[in-house]
Amino acid sequence: MSETMSGKVEQLGLNVGDLPNQVVDEAEVHWEGFVGDKHYGLTRKSGSSQKMFPKGTLVRNVRQVSVVSQEELAQIAERLGVPQVEPDWLGANLALSGVPQLTQLPSGTRLMFENGVSLVVEGDNTPCVTAGGCLQAQYPEQAGLTNRFPKQAMGKRGLIAWVERPGAIRRGEGVRVLLPREAPPA
Repeated sequence: MSETMSGKVEQLGLNVGDLPNQVVDEAEVHWEGFVGDKHYGLTRKSGSSQKMFPKGTLVRNVRQVSVVSQEELAQIAERLGVPQVEPDWLGANLALSGVPQLTQLPSGTRLMFENGVSLVVEGDNTPCVTAGGCLQAQYPEQAGLTNRFPKQAMGKRGLIAWVERPGAIRRGEGVRVLLPREAPPA
């Protein structure tokens, strides 16, 4: 993976309920995440990824933003034998181009947007049958996509991140990727 990477915002989306996401040209980003998105909030109830707490315990929300790579989505589509996989079908808030190995970025990577917003990568976004179900609805003639999606998208499903610096993100905006060792001093 290159030491310095940059990309471009290709799509923005808000998860306002069921998939697919609502596609927008600009997203207002607060400390809590994307305004209007169902994952908005400084805290959330613990679930399967926080097994050290009883289910439902209030914890820090590090899953405020979901980010995918256009290049990885094309690879998932090829693996599944479908023409395309759109970011909004998977519930992604951000789809970037120019970062082909996005899902492999380490925790602590910063995504620095031209207009000043900064997101910090928490980790990869595990593929699930919910996104697979939305994909299945797009291609009803291809039986089994709901359950095939998680396996075929493993390692390509994108990342989850939290907001380090709020502002606005616009479609077409550039983004710099700063690996943890490149991050500016605190």
